[in-house]
Parts: sequence; structure tokens; C-alpha cells
Amino acid sequence: MVLRTEIRESRRRGRSPIWLTIYSDLMTNLMLFFLMLFGTSRMAGDVQKTVFKAIRMEFSRKEEISVKKEEEAIKKMVDYVEERRLSSFATVRVSEQRVRIMLADPVLFDLGESELKSSAIPVLHQVAGLLKDIPNAVLVEGHTDDRPIIGEKFRSNWELSAARAFSVIRYFIKEENIKPERLSALGYGEHRPLYPNDTEENRAKNRRIEINIVRIP
Repeated sequence: MVLRTEIRESRRRGRSPIWLTIYSDLMTNLMLFFLMLFGTSRMAGDVQKTVFKAIRMEFSRKEEISVKKEEEAIKKMVDYVEERRLSSFATVRVSEQRVRIMLADPVLFDLGESELKSSAIPVLHQVAGLLKDIPNAVLVEGHTDDRPIIGEKFRSNWELSAARAFSVIRYFIKEENIKPERLSALGYGEHRPLYPNDTEENRAKNRRIEINIVRIP
């Protein structure tokens, strides 16, 4: 009763509520979908096989294109690190699930800070150029060493690592126009070290940003 009253009132005013427009579009699409299924079921068996084969081939073609773009982007990343001799502060690791680009802390941030250094911009610009070639989701992780925070800007390494990850994301969005829906950030503080925090060299390696590209399954 309330629904009918709302529809009559909307018609009297000469406009439709937004939910009614969405509902109508949904019903139209469902009707077309079932009509397509019905029409396909009335076809001869060999024609059905031809239609379904064409649909599968189209989806496979699109998937192959996406995977090919991803593989090309990964190769570019590895070549970039090797050719530019960035191995002292950048590492690329490839697995079935993701591609990890690990950037050492001194290149991106000053000790205990979350604002990007000027030296970080050329490196992130190159990474962003590679990310634009593929549609994959990107997860930016911040990591620190185990030394306690000094000062009042951050209360813990959790907050510092998260702030650094968000600084990288903010750069990708504002300066490189990468879609925000592709990006997410995490801060792990000192809790996922690559090496024991027993020397200054190891602590420096643990202070890092990881840019993870989630691979297409």
C-alpha cells in the first residue's frame, strides 16, 4: 500500500524516485537475460554449441589480454630495477599471488617521518607508469624497525607505517591519477621484519614500503 502510494505521488509530481528507476533497469536486464536463455534453448543442439563456444572464446580472449598485459608489466618492473641498478634499495619478488616491489625506507622517507622525500618522486613515478598499464588491485604496505617512536607526532610504529603507506597512495592518486578503488593501504609496524632487528643494517632493511600488485588468477 505504501509502495503504491509513493508511486502514485511520484507520477502526480511528474518524476520517478531514483530507486524505481534502478528497479526498472534491473527488471529489464533480467527479462532480457531470460529471453536470451529461452531463445538459446529453442536452438538446435549444434547451434547452441556454436553460440556457447563463441561466448567462452570471447571471455578467454579478454582474460588472455589481461594476463599478457600483466606479464609485460612484471617484466618491465624487473628490467627497471636491474637496468637502473636500483637493487641497493629496490627489490622485485614475483609469486603466483602477487608481485612485490620493495622500496627501502631511506629512499622514500626521513627517519621517523611520513612525508615523501623529493628523491622518492622519480622512483614512485616509474612504478606508477607500470601500474597504469594493468588493471590489477594494488596493496601498499608500510613496515618499520623495532625501535620505539621518538617524539609526539606518532604514538607507535603502527601509526608511522600506516601513515607512510597512505603517503604513497596519496601520491599515486593525486599526482599519477591512479584510480582510488584500485588502491589500499596497511601498516604493519615492526611486526613483519625481513631480518632480525639486531644490527643497524638489518633495521634499515626492515624499514620499507612494499607495493604489492595482486595478480589476476
